[in-house]
Amino acid sequence: MSDAMSPTGVNVYHMPQLMPELMDRLFPEVEVSSSADLNAMFLCAEIGELSLIRAIHSSRNCQSVHIKRNQPSRRQDFVFACMPISGALELQHIGRSCEVREGSVAFLSTKDDYFIKMSDQIDAFWLRIPAPLLQTHSLTLQASLCQGLSVSSGIGIAATQLMHASMASAGQLGQRGASLLSHSLLGFFGELLDSTASETGAMSSGYRAKIIARARDYIDSHIADENLSPDRIAQGIGISRRYLSQIFASQGLSVMRWVQQRRLELCRIELERNHKGQLSIQEIAYSMGFSNISSFNRAFMARYGTPPKGIVAPLPVQALSDSEH
Repeated sequence: MSDAMSPTGVNVYHMPQLMPELMDRLFPEVEVSSSADLNAMFLCAEIGELSLIRAIHSSRNCQSVHIKRNQPSRRQDFVFACMPISGALELQHIGRSCEVREGSVAFLSTKDDYFIKMSDQIDAFWLRIPAPLLQTHSLTLQASLCQGLSVSSGIGIAATQLMHASMASAGQLGQRGASLLSHSLLGFFGELLDSTASETGAMSSGYRAKIIARARDYIDSHIADENLSPDRIAQGIGISRRYLSQIFASQGLSVMRWVQQRRLELCRIELERNHKGQLSIQEIAYSMGFSNISSFNRAFMARYGTPPKGIVAPLPVQALSDSEH
């Protein structure tokens, strides 16, 4: 294996034969099998909280499998966005199957088993995202896993172009630039997931997906309102509170848990942008709807594992409890 740093700041790994340690480093707890004449190169860039991997790979009958029961409990859960540039992937995950080629993307979660069969020649982007981070940007992630989503038009094209630009400019961004780029990638993919679920009915009902999209828009538009509540949200989008709670529960969330996740994530983004201290932490917290700085500090610490004071770099994400606040 050649482990060199390219001039653009991208780590380059050559794998002329199967190397389990390298595979585990890039794709946690994945076992590769049935691969003959394997030869692969991986270009890897850290983009804020995200890891962007371009895998250029040739082999015969190559398959990989991720089995959750083999995963140590200390491991963090990730979501992988896989986007072929050429070649194809056949995916099986959470009882679903799909094929992705150029012009499409699919998402896989390391919380559950998955199986991948690769074409003999493949060139693909893999974006590794901490699962709680993507959940902060998409309410319909679970419903959209292992679905071939088009990136050949609209916001999908923008997401594709941003992936290419991210790899090309990774070493020139600096810490703050990488952080801002990661926020953009998460925003694009969150919007792609939710809009696709709404259009295709990837949830049990297309109508429910549209309700979630409306609720998300309403919450983001009123995030500064410290009195934002399930009652106000339901009234604002024209449904009952009970139905609103049922829809969020179907996605494994409570309404106010989502509100708090969004507030904390938006505060974190503003704290990273606020590197010259133009605004105080209190001003940022209050602008996102927190009315008590002590409770904000506790919630921020629980989510990111560090206090908000002096935040200038991307942080790891920890799961919130599922209680409403």
